[in-house]
Amino acid sequence: MTTTAAEAMTPTPDVEYAGFWKRLLAFVVDLGVTSLIFFAFAVILPILLGPRLGVPSGGVILASGVAIWLVVTWLYWAIMESSSRQSTVGKDLVGILVTDGEGKRISFGKATLRYFGKIASVMPALAGFFMIGFTARKQGLHDLISGSLVVSKQ
Repeated sequence: MTTTAAEAMTPTPDVEYAGFWKRLLAFVVDLGVTSLIFFAFAVILPILLGPRLGVPSGGVILASGVAIWLVVTWLYWAIMESSSRQSTVGKDLVGILVTDGEGKRISFGKATLRYFGKIASVMPALAGFFMIGFTARKQGLHDLISGSLVVSKQ
């Protein structure tokens, strides 16, 4: 179920929507977590396995690093937000979670749409993220695209 424009403008009573600053803090924590995971896959493993497999050229290392970063971040956010926790480590720390329009857990597909919808939120000039501060249900463009909400834990 996607959120209509009218629904985005109408807050639901008794629901505390997560605001911009809480979400930004959660993102910073999650960036740290994903950076550690990336470091393990893109730096530690090649150091340990490189001598056995042969060290590839710099361009191959860079390309594989970018690919690993994209996969790690996508899977981290999509798996965590579609899990029974409904939150990433950062969201858990600040007490927020991701739901659909009815307060239920989102699917992995919806979480993937939400993750890649952040590309649209970046353009132009992060406007899709700043929308969080101005919509009634504190939704960014990526939330509207995926029909999701970020709410405080009850």
